[in-house]
Amino acid sequence: MHDSVAKTLHGVAMAAEALASSADRMDPMTVKHQAGLVSRSARRAASESRELLSDLRRRTDYSDAGGGTDVTDELAARVRDFTSRTGVNCVWLPIGNAPVPPVPHAVARQLLTVAAEALENTHRHAGATRVTVEMGIVGDLLRISVIDDGKGLPPGTNLDELRRAGHFGLVGMVERAAAVGARIRIGRGRSAGGTEVRLDLPLAALESQRTPAHGFPSASAAGIT
Repeated sequence: MHDSVAKTLHGVAMAAEALASSADRMDPMTVKHQAGLVSRSARRAASESRELLSDLRRRTDYSDAGGGTDVTDELAARVRDFTSRTGVNCVWLPIGNAPVPPVPHAVARQLLTVAAEALENTHRHAGATRVTVEMGIVGDLLRISVIDDGKGLPPGTNLDELRRAGHFGLVGMVERAAAVGARIRIGRGRSAGGTEVRLDLPLAALESQRTPAHGFPSASAAGIT
């Protein structure tokens, strides 16, 4: 089983055990917080499990030796699925003038998972009514942006606070970006109160890392603003 799923399930177990052993001594607000932590962690594990299944299916259709994954088609399909599943108005917008090259499978999986997590956050947490997903080549970068019109991040949000509060989604997005040498920015969107998640992967890193066995460079600084 993929490490990320195992870690998330371990977190679910620990939070559930803590809740079961001390719920009778906690005040109601603390119980509510702990229960929310268990719920969020379980949803995260379910999401990661779905990604593993999709990953296995894609391995039968694509191989790095055959040119890699068409992330444009894959991401567009996820946008359509998100719209039909949630009812949120989600617009797919290709950007840039150059075609997006095939992406090594291991890299594509991380990019698509970050984008999917960002989409889920617009629905579950941001209360967004409109989401725009942009993807294309901008200069020497492969860029993916998820922009919503929701309520935005609380002021002063940082990764340590997110970890303590059990918000593993954003933390996981940063870690996945780091795994492929990408830069991620999570901050204010283009509408009042909205949020933009922008992932930039240098094309040079993409070209130099055509197989997972070679490893990936470390990420540039990630920002939450």
